[in-house]
Amino acid sequence: MALFRNRLWSSISFRLTLNYGLLAILTTLILILFIYFQVIGALRTEYARQITATAQRLTVTFEEGGRAALIKAIELTLSDRIDADREIYLLLDEAGRKLVGNLDVLSELASENREIFEAKVMRDDIPATGHLRILTLSGGETLVVGQDLSEMHDMSLLIGRAIMTAILLALLLVALGTYIFRKELEYRVGNIRRTTQQVSAGQLSTRIVPSSADDEFNLLNHDINSMLDRIEQLMRSARHISDTIAHNLRTPLTRIMGRLRLAQSPERTSAEMRDAIQYSIDGIESLCVLLGKVLQIAEVEGGVRRQAFKPCNVGAIAADVVDLYEIFAEEKGILLAQEIQDTFTTHGDANLLASALANLVDNAVKFARTKVDVEVRKTSEVRGCVIVQDDGPGVPSAEYEHLGKHFYRLDPASEGYGLGLTSVLGIVKLHGGDLAFSDADPGLRVTLSFPVLP
Repeated sequence: MALFRNRLWSSISFRLTLNYGLLAILTTLILILFIYFQVIGALRTEYARQITATAQRLTVTFEEGGRAALIKAIELTLSDRIDADREIYLLLDEAGRKLVGNLDVLSELASENREIFEAKVMRDDIPATGHLRILTLSGGETLVVGQDLSEMHDMSLLIGRAIMTAILLALLLVALGTYIFRKELEYRVGNIRRTTQQVSAGQLSTRIVPSSADDEFNLLNHDINSMLDRIEQLMRSARHISDTIAHNLRTPLTRIMGRLRLAQSPERTSAEMRDAIQYSIDGIESLCVLLGKVLQIAEVEGGVRRQAFKPCNVGAIAADVVDLYEIFAEEKGILLAQEIQDTFTTHGDANLLASALANLVDNAVKFARTKVDVEVRKTSEVRGCVIVQDDGPGVPSAEYEHLGKHFYRLDPASEGYGLGLTSVLGIVKLHGGDLAFSDADPGLRVTLSFPVLP
């Protein structure tokens, strides 16, 4: 039993529902008590008003008609059976003898305050509680006017029972609601927990089955499924990258080890040994370049370089890159032209932007036949673009979606590791931009789009 109570209390759904239910009961109870005291107060005020009005009316009757008229008025009032069971009257003469009324003579009444007060009395030999007012008339008579409070007490008991019944019913409803809410929450959360347990066990393709209800849990399920899709995609990409890196490392290292082992043979000449050492050095330097590019891409994709962001003039960066590659283009007989229609400023890292643009210009110059155009312009008040276009053989449109993937090369036999466009794509995404490819007819057009600072 204690274990069940501890398990029940450890459930946040149970505690939340219970707390809100008890808060609702407390609020309702305060409201009912407020209404109760307002009603009882209004009844007491009405009783006091009736007693005062009746006392004034009887006093006027006495002053106009004397004792006989007052006795007759009291007898008439008690005999009309209108509120007779609630009204209290007593008229005493100068000696304290009872003349008329339904209230038994009590000696302690004479010492009571003349204002309205509450007292225990005997009315027609029946004990009662009433609101009374005592007046001494001009002839020495004592007039007692009052109202029996039994009806008000009965109403108070009735309201009290109703309050207790309402509280008990509310507690039962809270207990039932707590149980139902806890079961429903356990069911909805249970789907999420089962999925996360399966994912943690390695089943990355497992997803939460969406429900038909368009509620917060369904939105949460959708977000979690989207997150799992992204994680699975990243894991698949990381696995592909690690396999590709291992392949790119294993092959050169195997060749280097083979050359070095051959160089260890006693019959090898000094020239052959130097060739083997130089080959090893070149291979290791190439691997260092590969690892450097991988680390740079990892930094870019991880957002580490975002801390150094500041306003950058994209037109000035493009002009510097064009100047840097102008001699290289001339040596190949390529015309490298720039057109800066309307420069713009973006928030970013100037070195990374220059690296991305230099990578695109370098590729364009390598594959161009006669010319490469670099254009900088604003496309709207909030976006600007850099366009690098060549007149080379271009790229088939079916390959556009693969450009920028890790280690992807259009021609596997070509030099390089297929990380250049990957680096460009990472830098563009880091700056909140877009990378698009299109047919320049002939050649390839690469468009970099960035947000513009106001």
